[in-house]
Amino acid sequence: MTYQEFKTRYPIRLNAQQEAAVLQAEGPVLLLAVPGSGKTTVLVTRLGYMIHCRAIPPERILTVTYTVAATRDMRARFVSFFGEKSVEKLTFRTINSLCAAIIKYYVQRQSGNAFDLLSDERRIKGVLRDLLVRTGIPFPNDLQITEARTHITFCKNMMLSEADIHAHTVEGMDFPRIYFEYQDYLRRSRLMDYDDQMVFAHRILRQFPDILEHFQRRWSYLCVDEAQDTSKIQHAILRLLA
Repeated sequence: MTYQEFKTRYPIRLNAQQEAAVLQAEGPVLLLAVPGSGKTTVLVTRLGYMIHCRAIPPERILTVTYTVAATRDMRARFVSFFGEKSVEKLTFRTINSLCAAIIKYYVQRQSGNAFDLLSDERRIKGVLRDLLVRTGIPFPNDLQITEARTHITFCKNMMLSEADIHAHTVEGMDFPRIYFEYQDYLRRSRLMDYDDQMVFAHRILRQFPDILEHFQRRWSYLCVDEAQDTSKIQHAILRLLA
């Protein structure tokens, strides 16, 4: 259908700048606006325009959101505009869900078994508590455990090298030793945390061009919600796919 027919059939009101973003379906587009200004409406309308006016197959479009709640919200918003049938072949994923799909595909190709995802924060903090005790803090408090956890996440998300981690200091603890012993625990237990999930997915895309090509062919259009909140490794994964 034409864009005029699209506007008539789906009465979504947009201003001139919002409409310009919707109509720009090819090439990189940055939508920059303050909270509450209708960014989600524009993103969802653009998806509908790409499918109904540009005849882009919905299964070729990947929409990445920052949280599971945002994924549900965007999907529900799309359904409210364009109906349940239109959303069936669209893919809405968080970055971690996307990474899980990459790892799963890699494991299937290699006929192996993936590490299990360690998502229980109480268990993670229990491991870190034991490590803090073993590295010289007899009675670690919750703040110290949380700080160790935060810095581990920081190292992985910022893609720090082994040398960088050895130089990374946290007051009151032997952080490099804690980091590497935590990683050793995960390896021995065949576990990965959510940050490792991104590290492994990024490594797979870098080391296996055929797998990267598979996902690039699968999703030739990439829409990222709240892109300003992506970490360095999240941005690197999305950049490879794009």
